[in-house]
Amino acid sequence: MLPHGQHKEEALGIIHRLCDDIRSRPLDNALELFLNEEYGAGTEAYETLARLLKVGVEEGWVGYVEIEGPDYRRGRIADPSPETGNMSVDAGLLRDVKGQYHCHTNGEINMVMPLEADAAFCGRGAGWLVFPPKSEHFPTVSGKALIMFFLPGGEIEYFTPPGI
Repeated sequence: MLPHGQHKEEALGIIHRLCDDIRSRPLDNALELFLNEEYGAGTEAYETLARLLKVGVEEGWVGYVEIEGPDYRRGRIADPSPETGNMSVDAGLLRDVKGQYHCHTNGEINMVMPLEADAAFCGRGAGWLVFPPKSEHFPTVSGKALIMFFLPGGEIEYFTPPGI
């Protein structure tokens, strides 16, 4: 069972509405543009969701599992379901981290919330970043940021990167 908190249901309400808006869209640049226009930094949805996720860290339902020390934490918010467009929803709290190499089997959607000035996820600041299916990378955060990520089907593959 996933952890709960006082503000989780409110956050899930926004997440479910967002998932309804994107459920039939391919994971590509057009989706990234849509998310940054409709749900991007400065919009009411982004600012409310960012506030709720920060509270979720304190309540213990966001970033609750230590991966590699206190500067690399993540945790599942919601399992894939019809309400989430069959995507899992997770969030990580990271500071100056090069994360575990992985493949986005069916793609990945990221909401980036810098918690320090100039913090970035894979070189991007506040807003949304979409990785297409079969893309691979080391998730890299400079500074401190909260990242919420959506995985279609909940699928992701962690493995040793090529050439290592």
